[in-house]
Amino acid sequence: MPQSDVRQIKTPKGMLATLLALYLAQGLPSGLFAHALPVFWREAGVSLTWIGALKLLALPWVLKAFWAPFVDRSLMRGQTPFSWILRLQLTAALFLIVLAWLGLVPGSASALVAAALMVMTINLLMATQDIVTDGLAVRWIAPHWRGLANTIQVAGYKVGMLAGGSLLLIVTGYVDSETALLLPALLLVAILFVVGRSRAIRTPLSPNGAPESGNSSLGAAFIGLWRQPGMSFWLLMVISYKVADAMGSGMIRPMLSDAGWSSQAIGTFTLITTLVGLIGAGLGGWLYTVTGGHRALIVAGIAQALTIMAWVLAVGPAAQVSTIYIVGLAEQLADGASTVVLFAMMMNVCRRQWAGTDFTVQASIQVVAAGLFGVLGGVIADLAGYAALMITAGLAGLGVMGVYAHRVIGRSI
Repeated sequence: MPQSDVRQIKTPKGMLATLLALYLAQGLPSGLFAHALPVFWREAGVSLTWIGALKLLALPWVLKAFWAPFVDRSLMRGQTPFSWILRLQLTAALFLIVLAWLGLVPGSASALVAAALMVMTINLLMATQDIVTDGLAVRWIAPHWRGLANTIQVAGYKVGMLAGGSLLLIVTGYVDSETALLLPALLLVAILFVVGRSRAIRTPLSPNGAPESGNSSLGAAFIGLWRQPGMSFWLLMVISYKVADAMGSGMIRPMLSDAGWSSQAIGTFTLITTLVGLIGAGLGGWLYTVTGGHRALIVAGIAQALTIMAWVLAVGPAAQVSTIYIVGLAEQLADGASTVVLFAMMMNVCRRQWAGTDFTVQASIQVVAAGLFGVLGGVIADLAGYAALMITAGLAGLGVMGVYAHRVIGRSI
């Protein structure tokens, strides 16, 4: 879309509310897999290496860049965004129900594999929904709303993770885990009724059904992205910026479980700390606006690394509950801020014609890096313990920020 056209777009509150609901829907299954499933599996005796490998089941979020142009092309040829979202979310809800029937806690190796395949399938559906949603954000949100849009994206996703993760853990105190799993499935369906009332989402993006002009080949999309000045270094930053979070955060809930915390206590802890993460998202948008992208990226990245390292204070059953909450609140505050700043910077390097594809490629690269770092974190925790993991993760994050600060302060990418 030409930049002049984008500047003319108005952003009614209804469109922002629709985007918020769609990002919330993405967070529902993610919360289940990131927050609840590790606890259930750890209680069942699954190894930390397997739990760390859960991040690899997010493979569809990595590969979505390859089919994103085809989704966009179908939208430009008359498919409505809602037709895509309706099919994707209903199918994801159905698979969640099937997962509940199969059981969340693996009783055998075959049950573990079956649950993993179900998780990957649901990730495939929601990753495709993300392509549609990000495309809507690019088309609907004018440049001067970019900070707010990323805050909405992170906040909506975190609220969804709360409902699908910590709230589900709390509910398991009253019903069995399989019945509790119906909660995110029902919420996915309920969100469809909310977003379906938006006229904009039911309207074809191109009234005449013709695709946008220009070279629409995948080769042009990917090659053009890499050929931009400074892009190689920037993509290395996309890979490594969240290294501390990727290595350490996935082990926090298994660590609490090993320390004797119940599922309900972990769910309550996650609920409270994630709410603070919403404040962190707003703080990240403010920091980006006030200090500029580079400085905001450095400040938020350092905060993320230090707060992950601070988890060493909370290792073991002797750790005070107050200490665990203080560290958890600080870590989520930094996580929300660093995520918003990173996403805003990712938008800044997107080309006009390929804005959706460029953002998707960067997001896919970031997800695969998080998955690999997550596996590494699980291995380190298994071999050396939680304290060694948190210190290693924090130092890695500080090292990345040192390289970035040395390279780009006073420059532009």
